[in-house]
Amino acid sequence: MMRNRIPHLSAAAAVLLVALSAAAYGQSTLTIMFRGMDPHVGQLFELRVVEEDTGREIARFSVPEIASPEFDLEIADLRLGASYRIDFYADASGNGIYDAPPVDHAWRIALPDVQGNTSLTFTHNLDFIDIAWPPYLDGRIAELGYRNGMTDAETGMSVHWQSDGSVLYVGLVSPGTGWLAIGFGPERQMQGANIVIAAIEDGNLVIEDHYGNAPTSHRRDDVDHVIQAAGSEADGRSTVEFAIPLASGDEQDVQLEPGSEVVIILAYHGTNDRLTTKHTARAVASIVLDE
Repeated sequence: MMRNRIPHLSAAAAVLLVALSAAAYGQSTLTIMFRGMDPHVGQLFELRVVEEDTGREIARFSVPEIASPEFDLEIADLRLGASYRIDFYADASGNGIYDAPPVDHAWRIALPDVQGNTSLTFTHNLDFIDIAWPPYLDGRIAELGYRNGMTDAETGMSVHWQSDGSVLYVGLVSPGTGWLAIGFGPERQMQGANIVIAAIEDGNLVIEDHYGNAPTSHRRDDVDHVIQAAGSEADGRSTVEFAIPLASGDEQDVQLEPGSEVVIILAYHGTNDRLTTKHTARAVASIVLDE
């Protein structure tokens, strides 16, 4: 069974990965002491750290099997003055992917206003919360990485998506090595759409947040609301993954509602990375967001 490509690590190596993944985000360290995890010894354990004000994931790791009911994890280089949430779960079902409680056991820890090195103890409990575990945005889409997916017959592009109450995660694949784009909620052709357009140039991702300013044109938003993104090219195809707010509050963005059906625009160029080059193919489709 394939899943998002998070390194499977020993507990010791996982601590190191968290420290390295969070690098450059500040100057404090959090130590979490996990206790009473007896029910989950031998089970997959995953944890992610999210910056509250941006929604950006700054660290994630996966341990294929919890080795002991008591273990400590160190999360280094948190930004002073920032607030975080720490989401984690144990794969109680044993199927290798996250399922909402009570199938799997999941928790959230709030870490407000970091002021320095600190530690806390988490003791296993039954106060579960659905943390809506999102895909890992590494520019490569694995089987079972997203809850939803479709392939557009007209363009040959595929769209993968998943949303929680505030963030939409998207994986987009085109049958070419030029730019690729998706637009949400157009009023007429491109007009009014919230458009994310990207290209992989010399192995580096270029991604921009645009809006449809007329039926046949678009321009870059005054404020970029792409939370984070990654991309890659392989076998003549381009892949981009990104996260955006469902409702940014920006008048240049479409405000998306959980559970709603959303009209989307798909477009790509087969070879050209210039974001202003006319598309090779374009289509209109629709997706339904998660409740």
